[in-house]
Amino acid sequence: MGSIAQLSESSREGALAEKFLAAERGVVLLRLLIIVVGGLSYPWLEGLTGKGPRFAYGVLVLAMAYALFLYWWEPYRRYRAALLASVTSAIDFGFVMAWQYATGGVHTHYFTIICLTVVVIGIRYTPRATVLSTLLISGCYLAMLALMGQLMEHPGLVLLNLGLILMAGLLGLICSRMVLEQLVARIELQKRLQMEEQLKGSEAALAEAQAIAHMGSWNWELSSDLHTWSAELYRILGRAPGEASHAALLKSMHPEERTPFEQELHQVLAGRPSLHGEYRLLQASGEVRWIHIWGRVVRDGSGRPVRLSGTAQDITERKVLEMRLAVADRMAALGTLAGGVAHEINNPLTFITNNLLYLEENLGTQAAAQLPHHEELRKALADAREGANRVRTIVKDLRTFSRVEDARRVPVDVHQGLDFAINMAAPELRPRARLVRDYGPVPPVLGDETRLGQVFLNLLVNAAQAIPEGNPEAHSVTVRTRVGASGQVEVEIRDTGSGMKPEVLARIFEPFFTTKPVGVGTGLGLSICHGIIVALGGRISAWSEVGQGTAFTVTLPATEAPPAVPEERTPAPSRGARARVLLIDDEPLVASSIRRTLKDSYDITMLLGMEALQRLLGGETFDAIVCDLAMPDITGMELHDRLREHRPDMAARMIFLTGGAFTPRAQAFIGQARYWLEKPVELPALRTLLQDVIEETRPPPDAP
Repeated sequence: MGSIAQLSESSREGALAEKFLAAERGVVLLRLLIIVVGGLSYPWLEGLTGKGPRFAYGVLVLAMAYALFLYWWEPYRRYRAALLASVTSAIDFGFVMAWQYATGGVHTHYFTIICLTVVVIGIRYTPRATVLSTLLISGCYLAMLALMGQLMEHPGLVLLNLGLILMAGLLGLICSRMVLEQLVARIELQKRLQMEEQLKGSEAALAEAQAIAHMGSWNWELSSDLHTWSAELYRILGRAPGEASHAALLKSMHPEERTPFEQELHQVLAGRPSLHGEYRLLQASGEVRWIHIWGRVVRDGSGRPVRLSGTAQDITERKVLEMRLAVADRMAALGTLAGGVAHEINNPLTFITNNLLYLEENLGTQAAAQLPHHEELRKALADAREGANRVRTIVKDLRTFSRVEDARRVPVDVHQGLDFAINMAAPELRPRARLVRDYGPVPPVLGDETRLGQVFLNLLVNAAQAIPEGNPEAHSVTVRTRVGASGQVEVEIRDTGSGMKPEVLARIFEPFFTTKPVGVGTGLGLSICHGIIVALGGRISAWSEVGQGTAFTVTLPATEAPPAVPEERTPAPSRGARARVLLIDDEPLVASSIRRTLKDSYDITMLLGMEALQRLLGGETFDAIVCDLAMPDITGMELHDRLREHRPDMAARMIFLTGGAFTPRAQAFIGQARYWLEKPVELPALRTLLQDVIEETRPPPDAP
């Protein structure tokens, strides 16, 4: 009510100002009209009554000058003070009285001007000013008639004129009231329309801001159970306008979130000051979204809750980033674990394979051929070697899985990546389907071996999980490679599982979208796969039909460069005296197995890291140094740095053995090292490297 009263009062003040301004504009023209009419009509009436033409014409000239001055100068546009209104009114009234006096007093033919002046005053000013002006004009009129000696000569005419003046004043009051009410009504309407436009603009700006921030607002009147939602909240919840209710909110929530939300709400109504929490929404399309709800409770004087209001923000994008980061962290942790397991397996696997190779070589001699059950021994050793090789393959797959460095686009053999993924997915595939490999001749692709392996592994696991367990002969998962029409390499993984509906197929790459039961999977797997393939410059597409199965096709850019493979080197024949080889490793069994297989060709010295450094810095010389990269007392990298500073000739003869370069420094070091091998060490490759180092660093036979 206070705002309405203020609006009416301000509207009345504005109406008075507007009425005065409009009247002033009209009076300027009215003055000119009256003076022109008076000047034109006076020559025909000057002989009837009056004080003579000179005085009358003088009044006309002065009045014309005054009117033109106000017309051109427009003081009402410059000044709106009450003083200006009083001055112009007094001057107007003076000219009217002078004109009445000049044209005959009570007998004037211009008496209408007095009445018109009173009416105009009523229109221009307030009712109080109109009453005062009417009384003043009446008194001045009587004084003028008394001065002219006409007051008692024509009492009836005087009374009639006074009555007309008073009637004009009453008419001015009526006109003033009508004009003022119309102006007030119009101004109030304009202001209300302006306020409504401003309110609409504010609501539109708020709606736009909420849409940009993905934040909606809500209000719940507890006594009437009246819910009010903003347009953005309807969009976030996936509800139609007008459906605002507590039941509609619960229906939009994920089934697992309804009970926790109800418990939170009851705690707030019981006394907690605010409501806040993150909840999942399950929309009709099957899409899962996340919202953050915040609200506060308003209570009455007795502490009883009467209203809840707050906001609800769509935080799905933030959750996608958080979960992708969590997946990346989990993959990094799994990779670290896998790499650590592979590293721990590599050392025993190295001395197992080396000792098996040593036994096989010695069983091939003529003396060993005379042993009982010689063939059975050779077969047993071959079986053991096959088992060791299988372990070597598993370790290699684990090390591939453990690489978490940033994606690099290098030439990659997709068949190797697929074989890795197939080996890792075998436990999921075997109880469900037969695996069919259909590898075509394809060039290498530009990609990242680790990330491609992760994509293929995810697709194979999804294919397996689309097929029920128990009847593998009735189903198949086919892995096919081919060159597409555009020259790019296509990898297709097809299953004969349950398939997908078109509306589900259209959304499989969206984050959090999943058809698996609640609590199984996050709905991020295919989204991450899509991101990896796109980042590598390729694309991934899917075909599916209910009851027929699903096929994913990964298209990758091909390259003419061959994939990176270890260079095969043929050992060069040794010449001269037996070469001295220093073997540095903290694992005695690994060092012993290498020494055992190399002792027939080289003089082998086995030392630990610090002892080897002291002897080398003391001046001892070796033709080659085989050094483990990760040792507890001093790492191979630190040993190399010390030798490069004090014995660069020995640093150049180092061959490094690594069970896995885990740290960024170790990865950078191996990337720049000239001679290095991965554990488990393949002895033929080690012999080749030893010959290369010895031949490169030994002086020629004829050197002085």
